[in-house]
Amino acid sequence: MERKYPSSHFSLLNHTQLERVLAWRNKPHIRQNMHQQDTITLHQHLAWFENLTNDPTRVFFVMEQNERPIGVLNFTLKSENPLTLEWGCYLGEDDVWPGSGLLLEIAALEFAFTRTSAERLYAEVLSFNTSVLKLHKLFNYTPLEDGDTITRSGISHTVKRFEYTRMKWLTSKDELLARLPKQIAQAAHNISFENEIEFFKRDAPSPTAKRDNEQDD
Repeated sequence: MERKYPSSHFSLLNHTQLERVLAWRNKPHIRQNMHQQDTITLHQHLAWFENLTNDPTRVFFVMEQNERPIGVLNFTLKSENPLTLEWGCYLGEDDVWPGSGLLLEIAALEFAFTRTSAERLYAEVLSFNTSVLKLHKLFNYTPLEDGDTITRSGISHTVKRFEYTRMKWLTSKDELLARLPKQIAQAAHNISFENEIEFFKRDAPSPTAKRDNEQDD
């Protein structure tokens, strides 16, 4: 019997998903890995979404695994020369396909370097978030100088900084996927993004706003 691997589709956040995403954002294991840990109110969440829809420098995807929303992947334009995107992600659901975190790593690199003209992908990770640090090491991210130090409950934590270049991904992608477990490499072929949207163009409307307007028609 042929083994089936999950599809991972990334669709732009719209108003129908706001309640679900707010619940994810307020989960303790997600908030503890963010720079701001306070519980997010509905009013704050709606204001955040309003700002997002009017900001062409940010893109926020919902990850759907076999058409079931399970997490998010987001990008922010960090600099234009060279074009650099900062990215982040999290899984909002617990009962997901094993290896979904790896698929998010692959999706971030694929989006940045095949759907935009970015030359670099940038990431920040708090030093206690060892699972993500291990993923970045597995994917051979280049470590940068550490960022600021933050203090929580009297304990200091460092902001670890990383980058990945377009050239590295385009030349090492196949080799990297070959080193991953076979099921991950196979599932990576089922990653897709919402089509027909231009991302991070200076004169383009916010992709999220465009998506929401299409749904309101």
